[in-house]
Amino acid sequence: METVAKQKRFDQFVAITEAPIATLALLIAPVLVVEGHATSALVQRGAHLVNWGIWVAFCGEYIAKVALTPNRRAFVKSAWLDLLIVVLSIPGPVTGVIDGIPARVVGLVRFVRGATVAWLGLKMRRHVLHPNRLHYAFATTVIILGLGAMGIFSVEHGVNEHIRTFGDALWWSVVTATTVGYGDVSPVTPEGRLIAVGLMLLGIGFVGVFTATISSFFFDQGRVGQVDDRLARIEAKLDSLTAVVSAFSRTEHP
Repeated sequence: METVAKQKRFDQFVAITEAPIATLALLIAPVLVVEGHATSALVQRGAHLVNWGIWVAFCGEYIAKVALTPNRRAFVKSAWLDLLIVVLSIPGPVTGVIDGIPARVVGLVRFVRGATVAWLGLKMRRHVLHPNRLHYAFATTVIILGLGAMGIFSVEHGVNEHIRTFGDALWWSVVTATTVGYGDVSPVTPEGRLIAVGLMLLGIGFVGVFTATISSFFFDQGRVGQVDDRLARIEAKLDSLTAVVSAFSRTEHP
């Protein structure tokens, strides 16, 4: 009986925290980008504090799950993704680990760490949006475009004259993911080109899925409308038949 009650408390805790934790996981990448490229010391300090706050939240959630689960050993074995998120999101400095490391490589490492945490968080909590295919496809597409923009901004800002603001990076991300390829903004570093290759491969898949989902949504809406019309006609015929039967019964049994 105690095990059942403990499992119920654990399930309630997971249901309450999964959406906020997924949101925090998605915030890691932009917070790291702001922390690494902020021109204001105050903004940089604020981003650093937010980074620590997110990590503390991850640690708190993991510890709470371990405390609430009725089978700790099984949970620790199965919840390795939760622990991986905690490890990857540690707000440790990248600079100073290797002397003379280029700034753009530092930016790439920070971005990859944030993007990995975001991907893991979305993967673990994808069932929150998955019941609605349109919302899930839209959210996934927006996340990929945002991560692509943050990635190229991390490695190309200050090096590429065409990527001076995050808006330039976002424009490049949309153009690249949709394979339009205007060519007005393009990466000039090896790290930026690597991000571009990844974004193009992901963009072909997810933008295509998003487009197909929109088409399927309107097609399904049309089919639902047809089904509603058919049901309305059937109900009208049943009402008419019921009226005829009632009239016949009154005639037979006055």
